[in-house]
Amino acid sequence: MNASGSHTPTLEALGISDVGLVRQNNEDSWSIDPALRVAMVADGMGGASSGEVASAMAVETVLEYLRGTPLLEAGPAIEAAIQEANRRVLERSHSDADCSGMGSTLVLALWDLPRLIVANVGDSRAYLWRDGSLTQLSYDQTLVNELKMRFGLSEDEVRNFPHKNVLTMAVGTTPQLTVRTCEEELQPGDVVLLCSDGLTGPVADEAIAATLSRDAPLQYQVEQLVTQAKAAGAPDNVTVVLLRYNDWEIL
Repeated sequence: MNASGSHTPTLEALGISDVGLVRQNNEDSWSIDPALRVAMVADGMGGASSGEVASAMAVETVLEYLRGTPLLEAGPAIEAAIQEANRRVLERSHSDADCSGMGSTLVLALWDLPRLIVANVGDSRAYLWRDGSLTQLSYDQTLVNELKMRFGLSEDEVRNFPHKNVLTMAVGTTPQLTVRTCEEELQPGDVVLLCSDGLTGPVADEAIAATLSRDAPLQYQVEQLVTQAKAAGAPDNVTVVLLRYNDWEIL
């Protein structure tokens, strides 16, 4: 620390995953890798236990790819890593009868402070909490969201849509994968939330924002979000990763 009061931005990161109250096994996977400056949540699907195979493969493949790739251009590297995960999961789905039809969502955040890059496939989400308000950064690749974007469905129509969980894109289900990406410039105090739909299905955005608005440690906040999902029945696995950007200047 020099006399002029320099400061080093930091990013706190914490994750948690819970099987929920209905499912027998947890098909979500997640990772925080400080060396790669990347965090991910994946929500697997498929018969028997193949969903957890798909989500674990997706996360592990992305990490392996990024470790072996110089991150000169972070955006293209992330895209290529997710495409490789798609290739491997699809290959396993075709070669292993027990894994036939499996796939996974994936939402990823990579930071080069204060820059943040978010990429997603499917409906696992990334949010930015800033100054008391919650904004979704990811794009839901679901039938209902595509219809909403194309035909302007109202919030009521979206809420009552009968096939809410039908995905239009998932890792390992099609050779041609569309990855959605966006970039954000973080500000001090920002919190980034990555989560599976086990959180966002039962818990309203307003309730999530209220929890993130509390001046509390990340440990409390991740546990509280899971508690909220359980209070609402937790019909699915619940996975939450929080990233908090601190940029404290020491005078």
